[in-house]
Amino acid sequence: MIALLHPCYVHVDLAKCQTQCSMRSIFDMESTATSSVMTSEWGDMLSRALRVADLNVMRIVVNQLTGDESMLRMNTVKVPIRGGSRFIEQLAPEHHDKVRAAATALLSQGPIEDVRIPQPDELRRLMTILGGEPLDDIGFRFAREEFAIDDFPRDVEWEPSAAAAERLENFRVVVVGGGISGIATAVMLGRCGIQYEVIERQSDLGGTWTLNDYPEARVDVTSYLYQFKFEKRYPWTEYFASQDETRSYLRGVAAKYGVLPHVTFGAEVVEATWDEDTAEWILQISAAGEVTERRADVVISASGLFHLAKRPNIEGLEDFQGAMFHTTSWDHSTELAGKRIGLIGNGSSGTQLMPYLASVAGTLTAFQRTPSWITPMERYREKVQPEMQWLFDHVPFYWNWYVFSQYIATTRLEAAQTYDPEWQAAGGLISERNDALREAALTYMRTKLASRPDLIEKSTPTYAPLARRLVVDNGWYDALLQDNVSLETDPIDRVTAEGVLMADGTLHELDVLVLATGFEVGRYFAPIDYVGRDGATLNDLWAKDGARSYLGMAIPGLPNLFCTYGPNGQPRTGGSYYSWAEIWARYIVKAVIGLLESGASSIECRRDRYDEYNERMDAATAEIIWEGEGVGGYYVNEFGRSGVNMPWGFLEYFSWVIEPDFDDYIFA
Repeated sequence: MIALLHPCYVHVDLAKCQTQCSMRSIFDMESTATSSVMTSEWGDMLSRALRVADLNVMRIVVNQLTGDESMLRMNTVKVPIRGGSRFIEQLAPEHHDKVRAAATALLSQGPIEDVRIPQPDELRRLMTILGGEPLDDIGFRFAREEFAIDDFPRDVEWEPSAAAAERLENFRVVVVGGGISGIATAVMLGRCGIQYEVIERQSDLGGTWTLNDYPEARVDVTSYLYQFKFEKRYPWTEYFASQDETRSYLRGVAAKYGVLPHVTFGAEVVEATWDEDTAEWILQISAAGEVTERRADVVISASGLFHLAKRPNIEGLEDFQGAMFHTTSWDHSTELAGKRIGLIGNGSSGTQLMPYLASVAGTLTAFQRTPSWITPMERYREKVQPEMQWLFDHVPFYWNWYVFSQYIATTRLEAAQTYDPEWQAAGGLISERNDALREAALTYMRTKLASRPDLIEKSTPTYAPLARRLVVDNGWYDALLQDNVSLETDPIDRVTAEGVLMADGTLHELDVLVLATGFEVGRYFAPIDYVGRDGATLNDLWAKDGARSYLGMAIPGLPNLFCTYGPNGQPRTGGSYYSWAEIWARYIVKAVIGLLESGASSIECRRDRYDEYNERMDAATAEIIWEGEGVGGYYVNEFGRSGVNMPWGFLEYFSWVIEPDFDDYIFA
């Protein structure tokens, strides 16, 4: 059974929310003596909570609730986080006592009843002060959505015309994939009254968070960003949620919003063909050893980027006689204690997993082809204090401002991803920000491995930070120093029945071989073979230099097909994947509504708009470090082209996808 939600966190009306909280019911007791005791308990909790509170956030809350302008005239300090890749504003220490005193005076008598939602101008002013930078109209719109003051910050409001309402009776949408973006899309379709079915190949929802259940799997983005904005105050137990908690969260959201009855589990779409006569997609769906046919007016692919495991191209893998499995298909029945274990791969999954393997193995050999940039992460693996959850539940707007502060920190990454020609001309490597990040990461690594100069040499990357995904340190460096762990950086010749044979003839005999080698990110939609209008196929369209799309969501020749997190669909920053899943879902659902209201049978991305968009994208990508520095990582495809990320600033992209521009599409 899934324990869904704390009774407070699902409500936006805070006064109403507090009425439903146990603390509020305590204050309603008529007994003066009991009330006095509980007032004391409230005060004790408040005092403890203010010791763990983010006081920069709290001063904004105090100002909003009291109008105390002195809260806004305080000094802040810019503190580096995640190894210096980002920065967050913290309140200068000289103001801490004043903010705690003001918050105590405001909250000491119990829950606040008279709470108003700030007007847009006031909210924008406070966001500018907390963020330290002014917001233009697009920036404010995105920020307000992240602030999540509305029940559904990215909702689609639609009153169907009579013709569209009649058409809805027989209109069917198939969503392929039940991960984050699939759930977001399903929720939005349901709210608009559009019939849908989610086809999910696994036995549970959660997408990659169900697929990846290896030990120590967890998010590397704070839980207070890595969540839907239409859900409030979820009681996360850790600042960076584990795989199990993330999966439970996603299933809980799906249950709450009525998605589960629409999901077909254990089924996989293997082929999809456009029928021009009926303007439908004919889907071949494999389940339980049988293939059945399903028709859909619209198909939305939400299969994502991380769904197809990548096996290393190493000769002899199938010859190995021990236990061997990929991190996406972890064998929980294999006994690891005391075994000779080999680990291939040191990206996000391998680095996250390795310390656990080191703790149980007799010996562990980590096979590394290219070192990763590994940085510390504040509060990684740290439990959320009860006092912090109390603040979220009982202090009006504290949750909103805390979530907003985490969002602001993500917006400061873009400057470190671009080349600075002037900086390079003066002798710098990439840019001031990127070079500073390099030095911070190197200092961290050298400090951790100070006793092992040989490991420092093996662990120093030659490419720029952020050219590949930064990796969070889950104890990788500490594990390398254990006596039972060795780091092998020489080339692998092949895998044999006994273990891994190196190019120099050394054989590492193994009982278990773990493949932490990531995903086939370039194979969007695999294993589905989409055949569109006039026989158009993805293989034909993408033969030149890999997968492409329009806005990461549409592809010419494939009418009535949309995708989330499609080719070059990963924004450089801005919130988290959940935020973009909601944004993509809003755009796609609005496009579906446009189709319904148009009276047309199909909507298809124009080829000229697709071509022009991709030309601009290629030109903009030249300014970013990915293709020049990141070859070999998953950001760059086999053609040497950046195929995952988009090069524009996230707010520019956001401005394009708030609403569909139907001039970009052909209706037929």
